[in-house]
Amino acid sequence: MSTTERIPPNYRKLDVAMRSIGYSFEIAVADVIDNSIDANAKNVVVRLITKRDGQLDLAIWDDGCGMSGKILKEAMRFGADVSREIDRLGKFGLGLKLASLSQAKEVRVLTAKDNELSGRAWLEHGIAAGFVCTVFDTSECKQLLAKVMPDRRLKPSGTVVWWSRLYRVGQNHANPEEHAQKLMRRLENYLSLAFHRFLSGRPRKVKIKLDIFDRKFGKPGIPIDLDPLDPFGYERSGQKGFPAKMFLDGDCRNRMSVQAHIWPPNSEAPGYKLPGGANSRQGFYFYRNHRLIQGGGWNGIREAEPHSSLARVEINMAPDFDVEVSLDVKKVEIQLPRALVSSIQQAKTTFGVDFKKYLSIADETYRTRQITEAELPLIPSLGLPSELKEFLHHELRIKATAKHRDLRIKWEDLDKESFFEIDRDNGLLYLNRAYRRRLLHGLPASSADAPVVKCLLFLLLDDALSSERLGPKIREKLEQVNRILVKAVRYERYS
Repeated sequence: MSTTERIPPNYRKLDVAMRSIGYSFEIAVADVIDNSIDANAKNVVVRLITKRDGQLDLAIWDDGCGMSGKILKEAMRFGADVSREIDRLGKFGLGLKLASLSQAKEVRVLTAKDNELSGRAWLEHGIAAGFVCTVFDTSECKQLLAKVMPDRRLKPSGTVVWWSRLYRVGQNHANPEEHAQKLMRRLENYLSLAFHRFLSGRPRKVKIKLDIFDRKFGKPGIPIDLDPLDPFGYERSGQKGFPAKMFLDGDCRNRMSVQAHIWPPNSEAPGYKLPGGANSRQGFYFYRNHRLIQGGGWNGIREAEPHSSLARVEINMAPDFDVEVSLDVKKVEIQLPRALVSSIQQAKTTFGVDFKKYLSIADETYRTRQITEAELPLIPSLGLPSELKEFLHHELRIKATAKHRDLRIKWEDLDKESFFEIDRDNGLLYLNRAYRRRLLHGLPASSADAPVVKCLLFLLLDDALSSERLGPKIREKLEQVNRILVKAVRYERYS
């Protein structure tokens, strides 16, 4: 006959597994702010704390409804069931704990409800001992608040979430203050977009501030007030008839609203460019309870390409639609089921434009726009023999415009670890003068020397020279090419 046996987990390994769930720093902070908004906070402060040992802490303060001691105990539970309201931004009852421990060694929560303070913490030794939660008394809560939020009170209600010893982004930095500023910029970019509706007062106004608190001097720096970064904040549409509502068929019809947008060409608006560049931001924008979950991407329906960079589709999901789109615990990944993909592809506007036609209109709007000077192709001019320059101009010039920008190739004194450097804004490709003699093999130097090396390098760097911006992938590629070429040219001495 079968029996049952309780087998407790290996708490140390479970702790490691939970910390490795895949939160980025920005996403983890946003997950805690979700709780602040659920608590009807009107004001939120995100504070990075610099310490004498060079490490960083982070605290998030809000003036929401706070929690009683009983509710806080449940909130600290993994899989908490504090509220079952469907219009909450929280989802699994895991976000506060998983988001916090994914970034910090320890998390403390201090909260007030009707002027009564409560505090609890998940500390390293408590987790290792079998998830034993630390409970603070009132005097301890006051002492802890004085350390991280001396200028912010919890009266009559509010909450502070304190992440101590940030281990993913907060340690081993030569200049902690400079690093804290960089983290602030990352948070500003992400939170301004994720919460742009709340920041602009839809459905209600929430103010979010960022600041840096120097524990040594005991006071915060000048705060940054977040402005909404609206991905649909254009003054005029790029195409007549848009934005346009698209109507879905089937079960999705009443659980998702779809609005197709076409941005105006050549826009310089921050809401168009967005962090990462406009090309990477084309596609679907999924919202759940007015919070942006996904900002761009086509979810496997099609590939991103520059001609589609004006196309953005605003999709508002019913909060009970989470299972169908496989919304993960981090609330950032959407997986569209086949039925929903089909429904989106067959959706039409009131004037009969389906999804395929909409994309075609967006592409055409982009193609017929006025090409800006910065978008013109770079073609080598200075640094090559005249006949070779003429050939390249004939071979590479865009026929539709017959326009280009000149790329000047020059020898320059560079760092010994760099074979080349590019300055796309000024149309310059620099080669390291230190390696010139080895490449020429005794031939005389001239302004048009080493034409094969220059042409090969130009062709190899085509993406970097023609892209809108040097994103992380392109920069990584440039560094790799530099390392390889420097290694190769140093072998020229043996040939």
